[in-house]
Amino acid sequence: MKLWLCILSALLLAGCTAGTDVPGSVTPTAVPTPAATETGETAEVAATPAPTADAVPPQGLVETGAAVLDYDEIRLLRYSRELQSYPEVEYYTMCKDGKWGLMRSDGSEVLPCRAPEPLFECGLGNRHWHDYTNGLSWEAADALRKEYARQLQACGDGVICDGHDGDGYLEFVYLQEHTVSIYSGSLGPGEFSAPTEDDLLRYSGSANGPVPTCGGTIHRESDDWYYFVSDGQYAYRYKDGTAANDSIYTAADFFFDAPLAPAQRDGKWVYLDTAGREVTEPCYDSVYAPDYYTEEPLVYRRAAPLLNGYAPVSRDGKFGLLDSTGAEFVPCAYDGLVWDGGTAWVRLGDGWHEYSIPGVTKPDPLDDLPESIVAPDTRPTRTDIVFFSVDTAGERLNVRTGPGLEYDILDKLSDSAQVRLYGALSTAPGWALVKYGRKFGWVSQDFLVLGH
Repeated sequence: MKLWLCILSALLLAGCTAGTDVPGSVTPTAVPTPAATETGETAEVAATPAPTADAVPPQGLVETGAAVLDYDEIRLLRYSRELQSYPEVEYYTMCKDGKWGLMRSDGSEVLPCRAPEPLFECGLGNRHWHDYTNGLSWEAADALRKEYARQLQACGDGVICDGHDGDGYLEFVYLQEHTVSIYSGSLGPGEFSAPTEDDLLRYSGSANGPVPTCGGTIHRESDDWYYFVSDGQYAYRYKDGTAANDSIYTAADFFFDAPLAPAQRDGKWVYLDTAGREVTEPCYDSVYAPDYYTEEPLVYRRAAPLLNGYAPVSRDGKFGLLDSTGAEFVPCAYDGLVWDGGTAWVRLGDGWHEYSIPGVTKPDPLDDLPESIVAPDTRPTRTDIVFFSVDTAGERLNVRTGPGLEYDILDKLSDSAQVRLYGALSTAPGWALVKYGRKFGWVSQDFLVLGH
């Protein structure tokens, strides 16, 4: 099947504690430092006079001049981070009058506010937006999906999901024989595997970094498949099983490529560094990943990840921005704040204002392009990346170092593979630079179809 050339051508034209002081950084809000070990007691956080959010712009940020947005809430989308590297964050879910929609990070609307719950992206990636048709009859939901399908795909904004795909699961576990293993699967029983250096690099940012592990019981389903029932207690451990600290958590996140990761104890979230040290007190509330399995309205169950060195945090009902040292770069004094790695939206008295941090920009995905791969001279006109699926009628698609049959073959992709489009070369029509997993390569456009 041929690539939708009209679409392609249109797209291609064109913290609670003051952490270690960093030179040039903004002085954070002063609060107590954490205890060195787990004591089961939470230190009191000193009261800090909060600025009036209606009048005082956020400390350390510069307003971009974008139009003020009149939404009740804006939240970071939930992704299945265990199953995919954290994607380029180009979308938020926003709320108006109790209904939720989808917006790009620049403030432009993708889906108007009509969903009863915040939108999220399924574990398949590929920009499948869940929950937009909740509360509708099948006939009404089907009509709505068709209405937006062409608009979303033409703009590279994915599709509305027609149902839950089940996702998958992946976690690190600490088994009875005191070994760290990966337990993964989909829906039913899963399998255990020994983590490789690549696994540890992906989930901890280091080939010998700590990952959150949980204990539990194992029930054999067959020779290779098991049901694992977690005991709900997490500890950060290295590959050999050694604990990174003495604390036990009720929830814990991976580091990925960030210097800090959030974990929950005593009902609050604390941020740890890659050596296992808690660099904030456990004082932050959940702001990320709504709990869809509770009847209580809009209960969040996770802390936000660090994106490009910063994470939105909340305590006592107010929002701020944590930096990579664990200091509150923006004190928790605002009614709302979200961050996508490049710009922040902050809720002031008259609405949501867009701000940037001087000197901080989103990394260019092509910074990781190896010298052996030909660089494109044409990039997608929008910063979000279009997904494509490989369609080779059962054959495997060659991935090459450059746009042409004369270039070396790097890899072969099956017709179930998904790739992300990163550009083209104007002198080599019919070829596209794509990324699959952590790798780049050039493929023929004749065998790509827009993902759906």
